[in-house]
Amino acid sequence: MAHFRKVVGTLPRFSHYALALVLLTVFAVGCVSVAPKPDISEGQVKKMLDSARFSGAETKSPYEFISAQLFFQQAVREKARGNQVTARKNFHQAYDLARLAYENARKFRKAK
Repeated sequence: MAHFRKVVGTLPRFSHYALALVLLTVFAVGCVSVAPKPDISEGQVKKMLDSARFSGAETKSPYEFISAQLFFQQAVREKARGNQVTARKNFHQAYDLARLAYENARKFRKAK
């Protein structure tokens, strides 16, 4: 009977370890399955800014276009300083804003 009490007394501790192991596995699998954003190069951002400029985004979507230019300039400065993480974030932001300015300018042209 004393042996049975020892085994029963260790079960809650064992279940805590099992639960912790299951949760750790779930978190690890969840973190692995997140796909990273693809890197956007300086050239891609330049092309998108040029496309936006040629579509008339400077006058039809000035906020997004100027913001994209400013993020691009900041990304180039950060890249020159060696801060790759901030440069990558700024390149992504510049690309997204330039694409939005381009799309806004296209919509404005179609509306006329």
